[in-house]
Amino acid sequence: MLTRRYYVFKIMNLLASFALGGFNPWAAGFGIGSLVLFGLVGLVAGPNLKNFDPDA
Repeated sequence: MLTRRYYVFKIMNLLASFALGGFNPWAAGFGIGSLVLFGLVGLVAGPNLKNFDPDA
């Protein structure tokens, strides 16, 4: 009997069919992590962008 985890990986392989080698959980994790880090940096730096301007 096939497990739920198998179905998740089968769906992710279908979604990542354009990538070489198919779905890789480590690559997906690092991609999601980089998006989260980018968002956190944006939240911190966004309101302070005026402080980075040397001419102001």
